[in-house]
Amino acid sequence: MESARWSQQQDEEGFAFDAEAVIDVEVEDLPPHAAEPAPKPPRLAERFNTETEFHGQSLSQLAVHSLWIVDYLRGLGQTEMADGDLDSLVRCADDLESSIMLMFQLAGGTRQELHQRYEALKLATLARHASTFDMARRQ
Repeated sequence: MESARWSQQQDEEGFAFDAEAVIDVEVEDLPPHAAEPAPKPPRLAERFNTETEFHGQSLSQLAVHSLWIVDYLRGLGQTEMADGDLDSLVRCADDLESSIMLMFQLAGGTRQELHQRYEALKLATLARHASTFDMARRQ
């Protein structure tokens, strides 16, 4: 009895759905422009490459300088940190290096190219530092 009253209340309020009910839908014609595919967004390489500038430096320059930071972190971990901190700092440096490499590769560069640029920067920096020291002078 209770279920019959509940069913009648649902019918009156429009909640009930009969499995035999048919939903009638009218077909709507789409305008011709809707059938055309949407224009493709520009590819990443068209907007972002290794020479894209960020705050006055190319992505290549930023990546190379970031690798310098990675090496600094690794050196700091080896000389200044306790063993437990060393492990976490090395993981941090590894993660940072992986992220830099991925960013550079997404911009169209290669790992080898980035490592070559970094090594060239290190050699130039070491040569510049060596030229500032007077080895003949007693210290």
